Amino acid sequence: MAAGQNRDMGTGRVPGLNTERIYTTTVPADELARALADHFRAQEFEAQVFRASGDRTVMQARKESLWRHLLGVAYALTVVFTPGMLS
Repeated sequence: MAAGQNRDMGTGRVPGLNTERIYTTTVPADELARALADHFRAQEFEAQVFRASGDRTVMQARKESLWRHLLGVAYALTVVFTPGMLS
């Protein structure tokens, strides 16, 4: 895998919380999404994989617990896989 660019896409609420990273690989996007979801499920996260517009595959993972809510870290991770070539 080769790293592309790293661009902070912060919303102004929590700096650095939303980050975009671009990588290239020859592995199909849907296969990567399923493997990542399986990894998170093994770590006791809830994970889902679904298709989105533009031939994209999305994987979301989160871990629900009272402590996470109390500490303010009850966020979901969203990873979008887009097949294609970068220029």
